[in-house]
Amino acid sequence: MTPLGHLSISYILGNFLKKKFGKSALIAFLIGGTLPDIDFIFLPFSWFNMIHRKLTHNLFFIIIVSFVGFIMTNKQHRKIIALVFFFSGLLHLLIDSCMDSNPSNGIGIAFLWPFSDTYFSPFNILHPNINNSGWNDPLKMLTNIAKNLIYELPFWGVMLYNIAYNFRKSYSKE
Repeated sequence: MTPLGHLSISYILGNFLKKKFGKSALIAFLIGGTLPDIDFIFLPFSWFNMIHRKLTHNLFFIIIVSFVGFIMTNKQHRKIIALVFFFSGLLHLLIDSCMDSNPSNGIGIAFLWPFSDTYFSPFNILHPNINNSGWNDPLKMLTNIAKNLIYELPFWGVMLYNIAYNFRKSYSKE
C-alpha cells in the first residue's frame, strides 16, 4: 500500500479515537500509521530495495516508536498515545504484509527483524509481478503498482469525505 493509502486508513480510524480521546489520538494515529514508510527517504539510493519493508517494517521499530511516543507525551496522555502508536504501527505492518506486489525484496514484511530476516505474509491479495525490477527503477515500479491502487481508492474517498464533512461542520458553527 502507498503512504497515502496508509494515511487514509489512519485518518479514518483515528477519527473514531478522536471522539473519545481527543485530537492528539488522531495525530498519533496518523503518525504511527504512516511512520513505517519513512524508509522511502532512501528511495534514491541503489540499496533501497534491500531495506524496504525490513528496516522500518518490523515489531522492533514499532516498539521503539511507541516508547518514544510514551516518553515525549505528557503524563496525562502517555499510555493512550503509546498504545495508539503501537496499534496503528501494527495495522500498517499487517496491511503491508498482505498487500505486496514487489517480490524483488521478498513478499511481506520482515516482522521480526533484526532477529530474523524472514519475510512474513499471512496471505497476499495482490499478484506479485515476477518481472518487477523493484524500486531500482522507480518509474517502472510506479507503473506496475498503479493497477493496485484500486484497493486504496475507497479509503481515499472516505478520508476526503470525512475531511470535507468535518470542515463543513466546523465552518457552519461559526
